[in-house]
Amino acid sequence: MNKLISLKIRKIIDKILFTERKKYFHFEDVRLFPSEIHLILYIYEHEGKAKNATKIARYVGVTKGAISQNLSRLEKKGILVKEKDHMNKNELNLCFTNKGEKLLKHFLLFQDKFLRIHNKTLKKFTEDQKSTILEFLSSLDEIIEHNKNNII
Repeated sequence: MNKLISLKIRKIIDKILFTERKKYFHFEDVRLFPSEIHLILYIYEHEGKAKNATKIARYVGVTKGAISQNLSRLEKKGILVKEKDHMNKNELNLCFTNKGEKLLKHFLLFQDKFLRIHNKTLKKFTEDQKSTILEFLSSLDEIIEHNKNNII
């Protein structure tokens, strides 16, 4: 049974990775890569706080250089404005433009629809089963986090 579960996890991870590499999010005249969406969500979730590229990179799981590139691309696409913090040169002030605010609202509605589909599926399970699922997913997340560079 453990082997079947492990194989199923691997198959699901492969599907997610394959889908995410090919999937773009389109809004008006902008095409966004998954990495840009992850960064937009990070900025949204940490709204009002100065950002540090190194901390963002750690949280998102990419290099500091990748964060800098994505921030520059988002700025060129008219999604956000990036400024160095005058008080701390290692910090950035990141603000969404009007276009960025509209894009974010559109994406959050899209995400909400996605979550409603999952909630419909989760209604089939008891609270105890959901607790077990959550515990399992938390353990899986921890394993992935500790073995980022060694996952096949």
